[in-house]
Amino acid sequence: MSRFPFPVPNGWFAVARSDELAVGEVRPAHYFGRDLALFRTASGDARVVDAYCPHLGANLAHGGRVTGELLECPFHAWRFDGVSGRCLDVPYTDAEPSPKAVVRSYPVVERFGLVFAWHHLGGAEPYIDMPVMEEFDDEEWTDPVFHEFEIATCCQEMAENNADYVHFKYVHGMDTVPGGEVGYDGFVKTVTERQEFRSRSGKVYPLDFTRKSYGLGLGALRLKGVMSFVSSVTPVDEEHVHIRWAFTVPESMRDFSEKMIRTFVDAVAEDIPIWENKVYVEKPLLIRGDGPIIEFRHWARQFYGEGVPERPWVPPRVRRLEGSGV
Repeated sequence: MSRFPFPVPNGWFAVARSDELAVGEVRPAHYFGRDLALFRTASGDARVVDAYCPHLGANLAHGGRVTGELLECPFHAWRFDGVSGRCLDVPYTDAEPSPKAVVRSYPVVERFGLVFAWHHLGGAEPYIDMPVMEEFDDEEWTDPVFHEFEIATCCQEMAENNADYVHFKYVHGMDTVPGGEVGYDGFVKTVTERQEFRSRSGKVYPLDFTRKSYGLGLGALRLKGVMSFVSSVTPVDEEHVHIRWAFTVPESMRDFSEKMIRTFVDAVAEDIPIWENKVYVEKPLLIRGDGPIIEFRHWARQFYGEGVPERPWVPPRVRRLEGSGV
């Protein structure tokens, strides 16, 4: 019996770090419940396609090789374009490849030291923006620092965690239940608030916090002037995810900011036993103070299905949420 009623959602998801895919390299991956082939062309572009050759079923990621801008099958050398997915060349014949000789391809964007692929159940082109974070290219900020986790849960359960304000007190030991301003701009949800970071010496630092969610798997978080990070929760299948976090911090605050990174990473360890052993409750018994969980679930619905939303979800009203219930 499945713990969750959701298919793999639509959106942008990291499938590799950029430094894991050298020019001319082919590597296998398994995401979205599918076997994939990742490769980097001779000109340096990352590509993602379904793994199995439509000719006779060979796995393109095992023994396949990059030929210029194309991916060559290890079985009969059929060569596929990573953008259209079409077979463009069969070297042992002068016959034109069949128009049916196509592997599914995924739009790709490289940012923040990560390779992102666009997944859509119906194969639609991307319609959710990617975040822009200039500090990742700023010489006064560090190169990305990566942390990865593999967890037996789904994207929606992890994303809902941010709307469950009360757990921050009882799971993570915060002194008070946090709140913040939440707003929706189409497919993007933004939460802003002021948080306090307590050092080991007991000193308290006020921090301006902004988190933007670009669908259910991609987030961009800033602690103003202290740390920025991108979070990708990539579905392996309907019940497992691969999380990649990419952090950057100001060189001038490296020591302090690295403590902040450790705080975020350690917090995940506190959540994992709950995520991996809970089930989704479709009609939860919520009570005043639980946070904007139902509002989040209404927003999340637009990221499923084979169609394209006619218009992004708009909340019936936007309000200040300080643990005030739903």
